[in-house]
Amino acid sequence: MGFLDRLFGPERRDADTLAVASIAAGPGMVELFGVDLGRDATGQAIAERCRALISQLTASVPLPVLRTLPDGGSVEERDHPLWSILNVEAAEGMSAFRFREAMARDAATAGNALAEIVRRGGEVEELLYRPWSSVSIEILDNGKPRYRVSDHRGRQRVLLRSEVVHLRYATRDGLMGVAPLEWARTSTDLVASQARLAREQAERGLVGDLVFETELAFTGDAGATAFDRLKRQLRESARRLRGGETLLLEAGLKAKPLATSGREAQFHEARLTGLEDIARAYGVPLSVAGLARIASYGSLTEESKALRRDCIGPWAQRIEQDLAITLLSTEERRTLRLEHDLSGLDRGDMLARFQAYQVGVGGGWLTPNEPRVWEGLARLPEGDRSTAGGAE
Repeated sequence: MGFLDRLFGPERRDADTLAVASIAAGPGMVELFGVDLGRDATGQAIAERCRALISQLTASVPLPVLRTLPDGGSVEERDHPLWSILNVEAAEGMSAFRFREAMARDAATAGNALAEIVRRGGEVEELLYRPWSSVSIEILDNGKPRYRVSDHRGRQRVLLRSEVVHLRYATRDGLMGVAPLEWARTSTDLVASQARLAREQAERGLVGDLVFETELAFTGDAGATAFDRLKRQLRESARRLRGGETLLLEAGLKAKPLATSGREAQFHEARLTGLEDIARAYGVPLSVAGLARIASYGSLTEESKALRRDCIGPWAQRIEQDLAITLLSTEERRTLRLEHDLSGLDRGDMLARFQAYQVGVGGGWLTPNEPRVWEGLARLPEGDRSTAGGAE
């Protein structure tokens, strides 16, 4: 096979590979990337809360197939096969919600997610979720990826790029996604170190470092023997202290803590900052992640807006574009697009929503029935006509 054939030729299941990269998802993903939260239950809980938030919110909003009209408007194409797959049932026995949630969770955990495309007559019939922990990627001579997927019995199947949806988080090479915690490795390494220090302190019974002072002089063999005996007694007493006993000092000993003033408070502050950095790595506002130190109604309202703008919005676009590139043909992409309907995320702010409806209906770019449909209300008999300027 010549150089041009290798470079531009079709993908083959039996082609030789240049390299193999096996990436596993799930709980071991952070260890694989060198971002180990260890037994830090708090750090793991914050990370899991962020992943659950992203995956559940992106899966809970509609993902319609929209057709762009010549006048610039859009209409939903409910007859398109993808509409049902992405909003009702992705595959036999798996709802669209569970499919999209699983894909987003893998991407938020491992930076990658995979689905196998089942086509019939050229049209997409099903999207089969494949856990990223069962996937390895091989690079063909022409630079294109090939996927090996293992089932629960260890049997492998080879899938080509055109046969899968490969959802990625941010990427360094355009091929593999990088997990959010990997991008924030410095912060997460700090969190892991702080967690180890806190765990060591807890295992010591929360007994601070102490220094003992006395005015007695230990000289000669008798003094050395007495000094060694005193050290053993102090060591044994400190060990019992972890069990809640009182430390009794003899021989004029005075105990002083080695900790500087405010060190514990500074450690707690640094620990909280590290946990906040985990939430920031996912783009989740602190109040939503349960880390807001001081929260007011105004700040919560702004962070709710930030959740849509800075977190869910970018995640939605990643999903939309990776799905569209694989599932829609080049010709279809000229007029069709996939776009999450994120308007439901604003439903909590009722006053702002109703004010927007009033402006839209009064300005003529919304009919009275459109807001009623969005709010689940029955249509008005004459509500499909604009009321702006007395238009009929």
